[in-house]
Amino acid sequence: MTTLRQTVADHGDHMLLTLAGDLDFAAHTAVEEQVVALVGAGNPVVVDCAGITFLDSMGLRALVAGQREAEAVGVSFRLTAPSPPVLRVLELTGTLEVFGVQQPAGEQAEG
Repeated sequence: MTTLRQTVADHGDHMLLTLAGDLDFAAHTAVEEQVVALVGAGNPVVVDCAGITFLDSMGLRALVAGQREAEAVGVSFRLTAPSPPVLRVLELTGTLEVFGVQQPAGEQAEG
């Protein structure tokens, strides 16, 4: 059973995918399918990570799949408002720069 919620909203110039809960082994397939489908349809995608409470390697894999698909089809794929667990994994794995992460207003990325 997954404890991750996904919502998609069309913001005109991009699709906003909001994730809340644990992005882990149990949830990674659904997230990967969602991001690849959104990007594969030619949509720039912003993933709101503020509500992610846990991120493991398989969850990171799902996000990387979205980034790779975006590069393949020539659209943008960004993460925004990474929660502390997400930020920590991105920093530890050296993938922070890969995603074009947007910090919440008023905050600066460490580095």
